[in-house]
Amino acid sequence: MDWTADLIGLLFLIAGGALSMKARKRKFDRTNPFGVERFPSYMTKVASKAKDHVFNGGAIMLLATGTLLLSYNHIATWGWIVWLPIGLFMLFVLIGT
Repeated sequence: MDWTADLIGLLFLIAGGALSMKARKRKFDRTNPFGVERFPSYMTKVASKAKDHVFNGGAIMLLATGTLLLSYNHIATWGWIVWLPIGLFMLFVLIGT
């Protein structure tokens, strides 16, 4: 086992979690006490929503990359549990088309 791959995977997981929390905090800061998001203008809303989607997409990519990196490094012990559904989905896509 390579401990540097574990460290990189763990850093990806931490970065993905932090990015996800940042996106949720931005949305929480925009809501009023009634739970409605408020924006000063329409363009501010569009820009803010786009930024939130970029943050969430980056968080998903970092979390997925960290999980797959860790599971591939530990394929002999527990990693096959993560890779089995991925392999079955790939087979489904290949055979189904």
